[in-house]
Amino acid sequence: MGNLWSSQVDEDEEWENDVHYSMESGTFCVMCGNSFDLSGGVCNLNPKDQRYQWLCNYRLLGQIEDMNTHRLTSGHTEPLNTSNINGIFLSERAMFQLAGQADFRLQDESGTDDIWYNALWYSQDSESTLFPLHEACLETSVRALEHLRSRREPTDSEPALKILYHVLNKRFLYRHRAAGQDDFAVNDIFDLRHRSRLYGPCSVMGMNRIEWCGGHYDRFYADPVDINGLDSFIFEVLLSSSSQDKLVEIIPLATAQEPQGIERLPVEILDTICDYLPTQTIVKLHRTSKRMALKLQLDDAFWRRSLTTGSLHAHLWDIDTENMKTFRQPSNVNFSSDDWGWRSVAKLLATKQFPITGRDPRLNGMPPGFWNRCRIWHTIERALDLDYFDKLKREHGDSGIDFRDEIRAGPT
Repeated sequence: MGNLWSSQVDEDEEWENDVHYSMESGTFCVMCGNSFDLSGGVCNLNPKDQRYQWLCNYRLLGQIEDMNTHRLTSGHTEPLNTSNINGIFLSERAMFQLAGQADFRLQDESGTDDIWYNALWYSQDSESTLFPLHEACLETSVRALEHLRSRREPTDSEPALKILYHVLNKRFLYRHRAAGQDDFAVNDIFDLRHRSRLYGPCSVMGMNRIEWCGGHYDRFYADPVDINGLDSFIFEVLLSSSSQDKLVEIIPLATAQEPQGIERLPVEILDTICDYLPTQTIVKLHRTSKRMALKLQLDDAFWRRSLTTGSLHAHLWDIDTENMKTFRQPSNVNFSSDDWGWRSVAKLLATKQFPITGRDPRLNGMPPGFWNRCRIWHTIERALDLDYFDKLKREHGDSGIDFRDEIRAGPT
């Protein structure tokens, strides 16, 4: 692929810094596309800045049986496994060294010796690998998978961490078989080098030279878990969503048809039942009939409660409504008032991809960390989309891997 500034391979090109080399050599987080080392002198970036320190916290995820395959040092000691999931290995925080070959260092269980590993490759014997992932990317991905699994699969299915490894490894194998081991882009299992006219680059690897030198990498390097300014951003969105702008749901007229089944229940009992139902289920129940739409009215109080409790949007797990109240000025309407456009805000915050131009002006003050969280969350959603795998198979041909049944059934 060449360097970050072009799409052409230059045989005589010298690596400009360690970060570029890390990305081009395939040693990057496959979830976010970011490097594990920022000490290579990125333009206008201070690697010691506190806001970038989350990039220095990463772990190795793999299968226990394959740890020896990727081990570079001899000895009988083993690293500590923080996973309590059968067959899955999740290391403690790793150390990364980029010198000739990118290696990861883990301490053994006693904490007195180092064990070296390489990652993101597989042998024909094992056909599995180790994935280095930022802790923040791990947390975001696991949360996304738990949410998606709760909507698609039984509650007793495999743990989300195991599903995450399963999805990563299947995509990794598919890409290797389709592209070949010597392709620099082979480890880019989610097409993070891609850019679109509507949404721009998918990661820093898709940025052009002007964007890079202009500091546009900052939103990709923003912590997706510990987000500064999230509550104030949502508060400002609420202020901008007046009752005149909110979407008003039209309640259909009652019919003369006799109520059937659950429609016969009093509103009070239905409200009690809904206290135990997910928000999406309540919405579906509301839409089953005109009579149910009358009994279960999805007013702004419903959307406010669903949004602020985190039951509506799982990627907004850290909204602090008490903190949001502190932003209220005496001249503003009461924070809990139903006059605010909660339904409009709920619909707006469901967005995971944000166009470069023409997007809702209420999103202009979005914290970079929230933008980055949505980007990673969308990557997981796309990974579990069966249509996405079908699209890849049409583009690259059938490489002997069928994801459809495996994604439905979960890891084995």
